[in-house]
Formats: sequence, C-alpha cells, structure tokens
Amino acid sequence: MSPRPLLSRSWIGRVSTATLVVAIFVIALSASVLGLVVWKGYDSRKIALAQNETEIRNLAHSLAEHATHTFQGADVVLDDIVSFLKWRPNPGDAFNERLRALVDNLPQLTDVAITDAAGNIKYASVTPVPQLNNADRSYFRYHLDHDDNQLLITGPIQSRTSGYSIFAVSRRLETEHGRFAGVVVATIAGDYFRDFYKSIDLGIGGSISLLHSDGRLLIQWPSLQSGRDMSNSVLFQKALPHSPDGFYLTVSPFDGLSKYLAYRQITRYPLVVTVARTEEAVLAGWREAVRSDAAVATAMLACVVLLAAGLAAQLRTRQEVQNLLRERDAHYRLIDANMGDVIVLSDEVGILRFVSMSVETVLGLKPDQLVGRYWTVLVHPDDVPLVEAVGARLPDTPAGLCVEFRMRCPEGRLVWLEANFAYTRNEDGPTDCIVSTLRDVTRRKAIEKEVEDLNTRLAELARTDGLTGLPNRRSLDGFVGRVITSAPTLSVLMIDVDDFKGFNDHFGHQGGDDALRQLGHLFAGLVAGVHGFAARYGGEEFTIVLPGTDAAAARDFAETLQAAVRALAIRNPASARGCVTVSVGIACGAAPCDSTVLLRDADIALYEAKRRGRDCCVTAAAAFVEDAAPLQPDHDSANADATS
Repeated sequence: MSPRPLLSRSWIGRVSTATLVVAIFVIALSASVLGLVVWKGYDSRKIALAQNETEIRNLAHSLAEHATHTFQGADVVLDDIVSFLKWRPNPGDAFNERLRALVDNLPQLTDVAITDAAGNIKYASVTPVPQLNNADRSYFRYHLDHDDNQLLITGPIQSRTSGYSIFAVSRRLETEHGRFAGVVVATIAGDYFRDFYKSIDLGIGGSISLLHSDGRLLIQWPSLQSGRDMSNSVLFQKALPHSPDGFYLTVSPFDGLSKYLAYRQITRYPLVVTVARTEEAVLAGWREAVRSDAAVATAMLACVVLLAAGLAAQLRTRQEVQNLLRERDAHYRLIDANMGDVIVLSDEVGILRFVSMSVETVLGLKPDQLVGRYWTVLVHPDDVPLVEAVGARLPDTPAGLCVEFRMRCPEGRLVWLEANFAYTRNEDGPTDCIVSTLRDVTRRKAIEKEVEDLNTRLAELARTDGLTGLPNRRSLDGFVGRVITSAPTLSVLMIDVDDFKGFNDHFGHQGGDDALRQLGHLFAGLVAGVHGFAARYGGEEFTIVLPGTDAAAARDFAETLQAAVRALAIRNPASARGCVTVSVGIACGAAPCDSTVLLRDADIALYEAKRRGRDCCVTAAAAFVEDAAPLQPDHDSANADATS
C-alpha cells in the first residue's frame, strides 16, 4: 500500500519543478481557452437559431390557440342562441337584454344580432335595435343558399352601426321544418387582434399575420394590411400542403427582408397564423455574446502566464489536502455503512457540506452530486416556502423540528421525504451547522392518498342512485337549493311510470329494473340539452328540474319526454297503450320561491295526471283550478323498486 503514494509524491515533486511542464501547461490552457471560444461561438449560434425556432413555433401555437378561443367563444354563444330559438322562436324584446349580457361577458364580441328570413334585424345587443337589412351581406347570402350548420367567418368588413372594421361569425337559423329562418351573427372588432399582437415584441422587422385558409390576409401586424391575396405565396403553395404547422426561412413579401417564419393552421376553423422574425434580429444577441467572449478570452490568456508561475507549489499543496480528505472520507464511509436514513449537514447559508452515502439507495443520487449545492436541490420547488418557514423557526426550537416535503429524483420519480432538523451552535453563539435526517415516506403517503380517494368515492356513491346512475334525492335537494335563488324561474317535473305494478307482476323485478335503467338513461340525455337536472325520486318516480324555464316551455319539454318514452316501445301488458308510458306533474315558480312548495305542487299535479287516465301531463295551476275528484290510491307506487 505504501509504494504507490510515495511514487506519486515523487513524480509530482519532479514535474512541479520542470520548466517544460509549465510551458506545456501554458500552451494547453491557451489552446483550451481559444478552442472553447471558437466552439462556444459556433454552438451558441446553433442554439440561438434553435431557440428562435422553438420560440416562434410556440408563439405561433399560442396565437393559434388565442384565435381559436376567440372564435370558439363566439361559436358557443351562437350555438346556444340557435338551440334556444329552436325551442322559443319568438322570445320577445327581453331577449335583447340577454344578447347584451352575452356581449358584456365576452370581451372579444362587439355586437350580436339576429335577422329574419328577409334579412331584417329582429333582435340585437345594441340599444335601440337598428332598423337595418343585411340581406346583401355575403354571410346572409351564404346561409340562405346553404343548409349546413357550420360556423361561417366573414371579414374584415365595415360595421354599419359603428363604421369600424369587424369580423362577422354567423350561423343559420331554421324553422322546425328545416326551412331558412334567418341568421344569428356576432361581430369581433379588428382592433381586438391588433391590440393583442402589438403587445408581443418580435424585434425590428418582426410580424404576425392572421390569414383565411383560402389565402386572404385578415390582419398583418405591424403593417395593418388586410384583404391581400396570399394564395400564391410559399406558405400556401408549398408549406401548408406539406404540413399544417412548420418553420422555414423565407423572404417576406411585405418588406423584402429575410425572415424565419413559423406557421400553424387551425383545425377547428379555416384560419392560419404566422409569426416572422428577421434573421438579423435573431442573431443580434449571438453577435454581442461572441464579442464579449472574445474580450474575456483575451483577458484570460493574459492571466495564464501569471497563474503558471504558482502552479508547481499549488500541485504539492493540493496533494497534501487530498491525502487528508481520503483519511476523513474513510471515517465517513464507515458511518454511512451503518445508516439507513440520509444524514445531511448544511452551513449557516444553506450550502450542503456533507451528504451520507445512503442517499444513493434512498434517492438514487451520489453524494458528490449534492455537496456544495444549495439545500433547495433536495426540495420540490412548490415545497420550498414550507421548508423555509420551518427553517425560520428552527433557531428558537432547541428540540428540533420535523417537516414533510417532496423531491423529484433524477429518473423522474416523485418521493416524499420526512426531515428532522436540529440547529447546532458553537460556544460563541453563531450558527455552526444544521443537521438533517431524511427518511423516505412515499409509501405511507400513497396509502394516505388511497384512503382519501376511497372516502371521496364513498361520498360520491352516497349521492347517486345505484340502479339508474342518476343523482338521488339527496343530490336533488342540493341542486334545487343552489339554483332556486339564482334562476329567474324554476320548473319542477314529477314523473311516474304508469301501471308499473302490473309491469313488475308480468316481467318480474329484474324486468322492472331494466325498464327503470332505460328511462334513467333517456331522462339524463334529455336534460343534458337544456341544462336541466334529472334525479330518481324513489321507486318508479323521477324528478326533473329546469332552471330558467317557464310553465309553457316546461309543458313542451314534458310532452317531448312522454313521446320519447313511448318511442322506447317497452312492452307493458298492464297498460292500455301496450307500452310503458309516464304521467307528469309540473310546478313552476319565480325567484324567490320555496323548493318544498314546488315539489309538493308538482306531486299534486302528478296525482291529477294519474286521475285523468295516465300518459298525460298536468300543471299545478290546472290541478288547483279544477275541482278534481278524490284521488284513488295509486297501486303503482306500492310496487316501489326494492333497489331504491
């Protein structure tokens, strides 16, 4: 064991005094510095170009998302209006207030208007409703001649109310027989896109363009051009046919400058977004960095000769220090071999000075990967404030503190650590070091999470009917309690399956359960289109709540529901119709109203419907007005499903 260290020290002594070694050191270091400058300049140019490609590709993607969300917001509004007018083709003047509320809630919209089949504006978000005819607009003519229900984007055109440049997004309105009934159109100001684009810094000569898929230029910033035909450009002739998004170097048709251009075609709408940055702007930072590196390299080469003079003495000192470190490392390894937890020592500023070898088993890291680094390398960024708060209390807690936090291991695994901190002082008072013991508690955390998820699932099952999958009565009470104070009107439908006892007697309870499941699925689908709520009330009774719906609309919905139940054609020998039917009781109220009263009135109306012969719907008002005969007990409800 002894000959090798002696030989090493002898070799270092001879080499450290040789002029040749110093000369070789100077030449090697100078060559390394020059080579590093050249390599860094070449590599940083590639990085600058790659970073530019990534940045403007990401920016093109973000701008495409912005355009998509802008038009999608209008699309959702128009779709909602089309669906609403399909149920209520003549909503009245109050509908203008609803249109104004929609415009106020969506910053990209300036106006929303609805025309009749002749092009005259019937409803609008503008006050007062303008007396205009838009039959000559291109979007009106398109919807008149085409029966598709797709969103149409038109523009830029000049607004007839404000005089500004706008984009029009429109949908076709149809009668219940599928005939053309007019157009619903929303407008987006051209300045909405320009104001957003001018907040993006692309450097001198940079530009952003929004184009239609047919090649028409909608907006070009900063030149503010629009309407130009770009269908013969490289973008539409070569790039887009090859890929819906891409990046290439081209000469700008707007200013003739060489630019890197990224583009992205929007899949949902016929739009294309491009982002361009000049080659000069992309490489400007790189050129400045090369000049700075050259200046630094010159200064470093001037210092090489001075550093070489002290190299020999430094080599001898370094060897002595290394021998001392080897002896101490042997002691530390002996301690590490008998430790299961990770021991960490950090100084008063948070620099890790020692990490036990057990860190490789627990965290998959080697101690030398952590020593000398700041303590946050062991903590997930989201948990750093928590550990800092514990550290602030540590000097005042002699017994130490315990905290749990997360850490991301090199292989991507997220582990939970439990750390016990102890704060040590020397005799003079200032902080000597902080001793930490780390333990992997990931498995314990996983078990706690499983228990929490299980409790959440149990809570969800408590609010759901196990047979039909619909919300149960508890969920119904909660929903009514939430919407009864916010909805202007509220309609409640109590639904009962007719002659269900006879159905169960003939097909058995299994057949009855199958029928209830089909009805539950049907009701869930019907309320989804009108933003309603369906629940199983008990046995063969169901309840549907329609917020914002008056008595007439609720009755229309009930009749539609009854027709849909009959369309299921579930055979019921006990019924006069031969198939499963339902009776419906309807109660309506205006806010504020009492949910208990609504449910009671709907139930009374239901029994009136049963008295009238079943397979009909009765409103609470009609049930109270008529002097109905006393209701005979309904034997259907006596056969309540055992699974409710």
